[in-house]
Amino acid sequence: MTEAVFEPVRLRQIGETLRAYAARRGHLLAASEVAHTLERCLGVSPEESVTTAWTILFPHEALGRVPLSLAGREHFPALCWRNGHLEILASPGEGGVADGDMLYAPFPAGGARAPVAEAEDEGRPASAAIRAVLREHWPLFARIGAATVFINLLAVVSSIFAMQVYDRVVPNFSYPTLWALASGVLLAILFDLAFKFVRLGLMEATSKRIDEALSQYFFEKMMALKLDRRPAQASMLIGQIRDYESVKAFLTSSTLFAMADMPFILFFIAMVAVLGNYVALVPLCLLPVCIGVGLAVRKPLARLQNRQVEENALRQGVMIEAVSGAESLKATGAEWRFGALWQRLTRDLADNGERMRKLSSQAQYISGAFQQLAYVLVLVVGVFRIEAGELTTGGLIACSILAQRAMGSTIQLTGILVQWQHARHALHVLDRLLSRPGDDGQRAGSTVEPHDLVLEDVHYAYEEGQESILAVPSLRIPAGQRIAVLGRNGSGKSTLLRLMAGLGTPAQGVVRIGGLDLQVCRLGWLRQTVGFLPQEVRLFGGTLRENLTLGLDQPSEERLREALRATGLDRFAARLPQGLDTQIREGGVGLSGGQKQLIGITRLVLQQPKIWLLDEPSASLDRESEQLVQTLLKALPPDVTVIFTTHRMGWVELSQRTLVVDDGRIRADVPTQQVRSQPPAQPGRRIAGEGQA
Repeated sequence: MTEAVFEPVRLRQIGETLRAYAARRGHLLAASEVAHTLERCLGVSPEESVTTAWTILFPHEALGRVPLSLAGREHFPALCWRNGHLEILASPGEGGVADGDMLYAPFPAGGARAPVAEAEDEGRPASAAIRAVLREHWPLFARIGAATVFINLLAVVSSIFAMQVYDRVVPNFSYPTLWALASGVLLAILFDLAFKFVRLGLMEATSKRIDEALSQYFFEKMMALKLDRRPAQASMLIGQIRDYESVKAFLTSSTLFAMADMPFILFFIAMVAVLGNYVALVPLCLLPVCIGVGLAVRKPLARLQNRQVEENALRQGVMIEAVSGAESLKATGAEWRFGALWQRLTRDLADNGERMRKLSSQAQYISGAFQQLAYVLVLVVGVFRIEAGELTTGGLIACSILAQRAMGSTIQLTGILVQWQHARHALHVLDRLLSRPGDDGQRAGSTVEPHDLVLEDVHYAYEEGQESILAVPSLRIPAGQRIAVLGRNGSGKSTLLRLMAGLGTPAQGVVRIGGLDLQVCRLGWLRQTVGFLPQEVRLFGGTLRENLTLGLDQPSEERLREALRATGLDRFAARLPQGLDTQIREGGVGLSGGQKQLIGITRLVLQQPKIWLLDEPSASLDRESEQLVQTLLKALPPDVTVIFTTHRMGWVELSQRTLVVDDGRIRADVPTQQVRSQPPAQPGRRIAGEGQA
């Protein structure tokens, strides 16, 4: 039954039932959102897939199992499995349900929230997410710690073996004793090898699971960041996300093994004290010196590493700009400028890396010198203890081995401190990045019909504290209206549409659809309800079919063909060697602006949103394609809202109402008939109805 849940028919049935049940409880869900969530529940039973999917969709509301005999009216409506199908039960007395059947009813998750939700509440999402994942894997770390204890205990065996050989075997040439000791040491070596293999397997498996969980979390959080609240440069955003690699490096097996060995430094020194008494003072006194060397280079190395990260991000930004703008660079002959900048940044990175390597090597050389000094001083002090009759020759050899082991672990401390400082800086950067406003975790409180669009006292600025570049005191657009937005370049038309699409974050005020604030409504429902066509349609590496259905449920072939015919894209697809399965290069390289725009419009046709927001939909279209798109818009159902920006007065004929935007303000809000009756407005010329917004 576990596999059957993911058969297409069963998956669709479960998704439709979950969506209908969520609607009864006042939650708006898009069909694609439910389907994608269920696909994340691979490998679990049907019952578990329902509860797991609900927890993913609504982290603050768990879906609990309640026996029918204990269910009260507060548990209804509820979900129930009957005859292999998931159904909704409206009341306890509904027929066909046996007393032993199990219901599924939501209740507040309380303390059982997911680690991600906990991370978001603490204000340091990256740090809290890592702590949550580490806590979740604590039992595995406990086993790793137990294996480390046995490995370090077995490390003492070699020193005891050396002591016994020098003190008992060599003076008397007692070969039976030698073979017995050698057999014991061989057995200890085999156990040591087995424990190391077990520890390595546990650590690699744990690191892999932690990396998968955190990588997915950071990627989803990065994608959820609001578009207008991300770092201005893409290279800076990528560089900050890549800082996770520094944290990952700190959590790798080698670093954790070294950290696990740190507590045993004092254990080895204690063993030296047991065997050699005052000889233990040598490693005990040199231990703070080696730690001091590590602490002395920690901050300078951390500063150099931080600078290295920043300069590497700048160089990466140059590469991204050069590759994405190669056509413009070649046309203007400006390759040399980027080449010179690349060379300078490369030289700076090399110089900084040289300083880092030199400082790190110097610290290791100094620590190595103190390790050798410890060995020499242990022998010197040991000779005096032998003369005093308090230490044997074998005991001195054992003390030197244990002291070397203790000092060797101390040398690793320098590298651990440096790595921790770098990981700490990376966590700080990630915390700041992921604390920016995001779209994740949004929920709608109730269903809404009709889809009226309302802006109330909206002010928008690119950065907090800056002057508003767009201000809309009040604007109401009833469902089904066709609206043209006119204005000069840079007047704020595109910004207005992005705010209506929920892609911008108002500094003040609220944008609502059917009474729901776009900043807090459920994202899946919003993307299904509002379709947005930007001026520049972005295509991604993959087939034409994948680009057309991006983020949508897979449409039928018939529906896909109808959408292609409606926009005229079918003629373009027919000329492709593999039709819709032809590979599109990243960014749509090789396609014209008009072809990209038609692909974007076809996406909207397949999406079937209730609100169409089109930013200069005909900017790159030829006359024939433009007429097809206009015919398509005219044929939309009367309850579908269409809002478009344009510089072509021919498009105004499609609208019932016209907004004129200038200098970030709506200067006119008039019936389109009033605009048709006068010539196009010139800069500075007033339009009839100005000031009615």
